[in-house]
Amino acid sequence: MRILVAVSALAVALAAPALAQSTTPQNATAPSGTSTRTFDNDRVSGTTTVTRDRDAGTFDRDTSVTRKSDGATMTNSLSRTKTETGVSIEQSRTGFDGSTSGRTYERTRTDTGYTESGTITRRNGSTYNLDGSLTRSDNGYNRNRAITNNDGGTVASRNVDVTRANGQVSRNIQATGPQRLLRPGRGIGRGFGRGHRG
Repeated sequence: MRILVAVSALAVALAAPALAQSTTPQNATAPSGTSTRTFDNDRVSGTTTVTRDRDAGTFDRDTSVTRKSDGATMTNSLSRTKTETGVSIEQSRTGFDGSTSGRTYERTRTDTGYTESGTITRRNGSTYNLDGSLTRSDNGYNRNRAITNNDGGTVASRNVDVTRANGQVSRNIQATGPQRLLRPGRGIGRGFGRGHRG
C-alpha cells in the first residue's frame, strides 16, 4: 500500500498544476509557434509558455508559478519529441521547497510492435523504472509491462499472451503487484504510451 500511494502521488506531483494546465489547451491540430499565457489569483501568479514545431515533431511547455505568501517559485518543464520510430518525453519539476523530480519516457516502433522504457525520479532521489514491449505475431500478440524500484525489485508487472486459432481467442495473463500503476493515466503509467489492452 505504501508503494501504491507513493508512486501514485508522485505521478500527480509530476503533472503541471491544474491551474497552469487549464491555460494551456492540448490541441492536437494547433499550428506551429510559441504562445504564452499568464495567470494570477490570490495565492499564485505565473506563466505557461508552449512552443510547437509540427514539422520537427516537437512540443515544449514551460510553467513558472510564484507563491505570493512567501515568493517561492515552482517550475515545470515538459518536452515531447516525435521521431521516425516513436516518441520521447522528458519532464522536470522544481517544487516550492526547492526539491526536484522528473520523468523520462521513450517508445520505439519495431517490425512487430514496439518497445518502451521510462524512469521517474522522486524528490528524495529514488527512482522507479518502466520497461515494456508489444510483439505481434500472425496469430496474436504478447504485451508486457513492468515497474521496478531503484533496488531492482519488481513493484508491479503484467504479461499478456493472446493467441487466435480455429476461430477462437485465448488469453493468458500473469500479473503481480498493484495493476493500476501500469495503466496509462494511472500511477507511474501516467502520460506514458498506450498499447493493447490486456
